[in-house]
Amino acid sequence: MTNTNNIQWKRTSAEGVAIVVSILLAFWIDTWWEDRQEARLEVVYLLELQEDFEQNKSRLEDEAAQFEKTARSMFVLQEQSALDSPSMSVSELNENFSQIINMSTFYPVNRAYANMTGSGDLKLIRSRPLKNALAEYYAAAQITLLVQNTHEMELVQIYEPYIIENLDYAAVGVTRVDDFPLPPPIEEASILKVLATREFRNILIQKSVITTDLIDQFRGMLERTNNVLRLLNSANCEITSESSSLDVVPGELGSDHCK
Repeated sequence: MTNTNNIQWKRTSAEGVAIVVSILLAFWIDTWWEDRQEARLEVVYLLELQEDFEQNKSRLEDEAAQFEKTARSMFVLQEQSALDSPSMSVSELNENFSQIINMSTFYPVNRAYANMTGSGDLKLIRSRPLKNALAEYYAAAQITLLVQNTHEMELVQIYEPYIIENLDYAAVGVTRVDDFPLPPPIEEASILKVLATREFRNILIQKSVITTDLIDQFRGMLERTNNVLRLLNSANCEITSESSSLDVVPGELGSDHCK
């Protein structure tokens, strides 16, 4: 009887252990699968962030180049204004002055970041420096947008009224639709009447100030963009070592830069 009880107890104990082990194994498998899915989703977000910031870099370089052109035009006109007689032709003067209505703007691509913050998936990004840099980047972008808005207000409140009052808009205006060109200017030479005036020079200097301010903003944002791209590459390199278990093509994660 005792032997039978011992056998039953051992069998019950073995079954209990098997059940506990099965439950623990099920929990482990579930956790492992969830971690695997989150790691895959992190890879997707990192790739999307990299794409967004490559676009941001290209846009910033283009806009900075446009404003550098504007700043050079304002400097050239200041030199011409100081001469007894301008060395440039009327058409060249008007062409340089047309830069005063340049409204190049930078609006950062935030598709991936907006998706992560909106869904709560930002927690999937394991790199703390990267998350901090992303938050600082889009906060800094708001300052750049504020400066741009100031520039747009000055365009409407100062530069365009000045052109309407003193110049031939058709000579300095810019159309962005080829099939709707501006009419030929009638008073193209009107710029010569104002070229040497204090008001004209003040307009140029004011435009130079806001332009160089924007150039500084764009250069700062470009530096931040490059920093985010470096952090993305670092995060990608860490995940590249896990790519075989995540079914991710290593080349997609920038492994060429991880050597």
